[in-house]
Amino acid sequence: MPGGPPAAWAMVKDLLESIAAKAPDGEPCVALLGPGGAGNAVKTVHNGCEYGVMQLIAETYHSIRRILGISTNEIGHIFESWQNTELSSYLVEITAIVLGHSDEDGEPLVERILDQAGAKGTGKWTVEMALSIGAPVPTIGAAVDARNISSTKEERVA
Repeated sequence: MPGGPPAAWAMVKDLLESIAAKAPDGEPCVALLGPGGAGNAVKTVHNGCEYGVMQLIAETYHSIRRILGISTNEIGHIFESWQNTELSSYLVEITAIVLGHSDEDGEPLVERILDQAGAKGTGKWTVEMALSIGAPVPTIGAAVDARNISSTKEERVA
């Protein structure tokens, strides 16, 4: 997601296109996004959107597991089946894979992962940028709040 002057883009375009992820039609997933820090801003918003999607995935898993009582392995199969629908995405795909893994005792590995998320700031920055231009991003804001709450494990479980 580069930004900068077109002359600089011309110098690195072939290299970046050769290493970029490819769309289903074979086109590289990279382009000049504008002047200066435009690429950084787009990447920040992209990461903020991922915060929202990951929070939705976590809440979906939690609801299916705790409310419906479906096993982790079965939930993995549900997520896997979504790969053939409009819900198909990289994050749904890797969630299905992770939910299919067990530890050495046969317990779902995901149940051994600490329920405490860190943050580098991109979600918060996305919300701040959105607020500065009056654009509502409630899902991203809620995901940032959830990460902040999760980071205070000692207070949450007290």
